[in-house]
Amino acid sequence: MKTAKHAAPRLEPVVRVLRVVGGGAGVEDASPCAASLTPPPRAARGREDEHLFILLDLIGPASPHLYRELREVMAQTYWSAAGSITAALRRAATAANGRLFHANLHSAPSDRCQGSLVSAVLHNEDLFVLQAGAGQAWFLRDGDLRRLARGEEPPPLGIGPLVDVRLHHTFVAPGDTLLLASRALIQRAGDTGLARVLPRAEMQLVLDGLGQIGAGVDFTALIVRWKQAAQAPASPEVPGLPPTVEREPVKTKESEAAPSGIKGSEAAPSGTKGSEAAPSRPRRRVRPKRTPKKGPSLGERMKRGIRSIGRGLAAAGGWLAGGVAALFRALLPGPQRAARRRARSSRPVPKENRAVMMAIAIGIPIVLAIIVILAYLTFGAESRIRGFIQQTEQEIALAQAAGDNVEEARVHWEAALSHATKATRLRPDDPVATVLQAQARAAIDLIDGIVRLQPVHLWDFGAGTARRQLVIHGQMAFVLDPAGGWVATVSLNPAGAVEQEEAPILVQTGQQVGGGEVGDLVGCAWVGSGGERQTSGLLVLEETGALISHDPAWVDEGGMPRVVRSFLGTSPRLPRDVDSFGGRLYILDADANQIWRYDPREDTYPEQPDRYFVTPPPKSLASALDMAIDGSIYVLYEDGQILQFLQGEHQPEFSVRGVPGDSVQAVAVAVDREGSSGALYVADAGDERVIVLGPDGDFQAQLRADEAFGALESLAVDEAAGRLYAISGGRLYVASLP
Repeated sequence: MKTAKHAAPRLEPVVRVLRVVGGGAGVEDASPCAASLTPPPRAARGREDEHLFILLDLIGPASPHLYRELREVMAQTYWSAAGSITAALRRAATAANGRLFHANLHSAPSDRCQGSLVSAVLHNEDLFVLQAGAGQAWFLRDGDLRRLARGEEPPPLGIGPLVDVRLHHTFVAPGDTLLLASRALIQRAGDTGLARVLPRAEMQLVLDGLGQIGAGVDFTALIVRWKQAAQAPASPEVPGLPPTVEREPVKTKESEAAPSGIKGSEAAPSGTKGSEAAPSRPRRRVRPKRTPKKGPSLGERMKRGIRSIGRGLAAAGGWLAGGVAALFRALLPGPQRAARRRARSSRPVPKENRAVMMAIAIGIPIVLAIIVILAYLTFGAESRIRGFIQQTEQEIALAQAAGDNVEEARVHWEAALSHATKATRLRPDDPVATVLQAQARAAIDLIDGIVRLQPVHLWDFGAGTARRQLVIHGQMAFVLDPAGGWVATVSLNPAGAVEQEEAPILVQTGQQVGGGEVGDLVGCAWVGSGGERQTSGLLVLEETGALISHDPAWVDEGGMPRVVRSFLGTSPRLPRDVDSFGGRLYILDADANQIWRYDPREDTYPEQPDRYFVTPPPKSLASALDMAIDGSIYVLYEDGQILQFLQGEHQPEFSVRGVPGDSVQAVAVAVDREGSSGALYVADAGDERVIVLGPDGDFQAQLRADEAFGALESLAVDEAAGRLYAISGGRLYVASLP
């Protein structure tokens, strides 16, 4: 005998919650920080068969009201979110993080909270786990205990507007156990303690064991164990009949009544031999029971009634209008005549307008094509956005699963960023795509050491044909344009903003200064007091070897900035750059393959210079591009190579290492001789970034500012004020150093 077929058995979770506060005994309680939720009546499409588990663990003065509020925000967001489970989990975690972050912004520092969120969703046999913060999820199957959502621990919940999460997927079977717990419990018990407690048969014994191994710390734990749901007993199936049809009882010969019209004495005795058996009655055909159809609901019946009333009123109105018209005709004067229908003459067939017919024939397919295109753009775009978001989530999950394999993780993060960017192009204001794009970009930035700056535009000097030079001293910025032949000044306030409407020209080629005409300008540098030099000021070098000196503290008789012109003891043959250190003046001479060092005499440099290099440098200065001095001299070459020299000797231990990217198109270098970091800043115009190198040349970070660094020309650094100045595309910017 066959048995009726049934659907696959459903998994039923058994849930317990343990909360330990003050190191005391744990109490099983469905506290606001843990929840096991089933779909509400109006859940989004596709969420009907899911089970949501939530564990919140906050550090700080977190009230039960805040726990309940975060739990409700996450639950409402998840059940109302359409799409994949991972997308709904991300949205729910983002909503909970945003609520906690908003609460922290409007609270005193002592009242702010942060913490972790561990959530899981069960759909049939699929289990999806999300981790945000330090909470952890552990899974036990057949004695094998493992941690889910491994990898680098994501940042705490509530510390920023964006949330970084870890996702994991696995399958469950009867007897499997899931543990969502605070990190304090895991650190206290370790995987050995969990492996000893979780396999216990009774859930109460599991709770008691967790309370014992976690004694002394505060923690929250949610334990889920799956068992097979009870099945209704299967009814036996009768061969030849549908499973839902009841079998009619079989009548025996003794229970059959005689046919009507035959007397009892005429009936053939059943036990007489040789007597002919009466023909058996045909068995009545068994019909399956009809399943009663579900009647219309109250709302549908009301709608039908309203429609019927409306049709009745319309018919009554038409009848009444016809009666009024007939009465009006009867009241007109004159005898009543029988209405005769006039025979209408047949109209001629209209002439065919070929142009109109052709236009209609062509227009209909065009209209249909437009409708199809509009429908495709409307509904197809929505489908493509969902597809890009799902691909982004898959790539992020693969990147997080890569763990310490940085190269593999980078490939998946870059793919995720590409998919998220495509989604934001189709819908720039999509919240999920925007969050995923920011998460992927932040992960790539972390791998590549990228720091995003927000520069402020200070001044626009216009486009130029040669690289401008920049000098910063206190609240003064000096910009030299060699092609234009001028030096301009910009005054800044303590906050780094511009305080003037015009940038006055300090000196320019052809200007009469000290009885002579200013020649072509090569470079400028700020020189401080030191040696025999008593004052500090700006020095501008002319190609002929003359020096223009400017001290901002002095003005001439007309109230204009005071400039003084003097001459070097010996002019360099082909000066390429100028800088200073300790009151001395250093000039890079590309033709002499030398850096000349001039000692001051009061505020001028009339003596013969010293050679900085005793022996020629390992690479000719003919291709030198820029120079920076902080005790050591850094020389930048046109091919991007940077060499360090100390007291005229090459320092081979300085080597540029670990810079991300294929190549570096460096155009300028800068140091802060007053700073203590010893960092070297390199302007990479090719990759639109500023590279930060350590004292030994190791890569430390790369500073990016999107369009602001699109055409870098020069840099200046003020580490004491925490500011980076840059000229890019003729514009002067300032940004806060990280």
